[in-house]
Amino acid sequence: QARLLGLDARRAQIQTLLALIAELPDTNLLYRGDSAGLGYAQDAARRFLREGGVYPETWEPAIRRISQEFVRRRLSPGGSADLLSATWLLHSLGGLGT
Repeated sequence: QARLLGLDARRAQIQTLLALIAELPDTNLLYRGDSAGLGYAQDAARRFLREGGVYPETWEPAIRRISQEFVRRRLSPGGSADLLSATWLLHSLGGLGT
């Protein structure tokens, strides 16, 4: 959807990653941060998306803050990142639109 709305690859991937984090019970986040860490990551991703995601001009400082807090809390959304990779592969092969 992000690519169909004209986002470049970088912004589309970030938008998609945050959408995945917001919705999935990422077991890597759960393992690294227990249910509190998973909840924090999902809340941060949902807030980012609610505030416009990568569409407003202020998106880069917002995503940097989220990233820094993930590092501070030792949270790694590995499951979501794996799904992003699979999604991008399908997109690249023409299976997910332009």
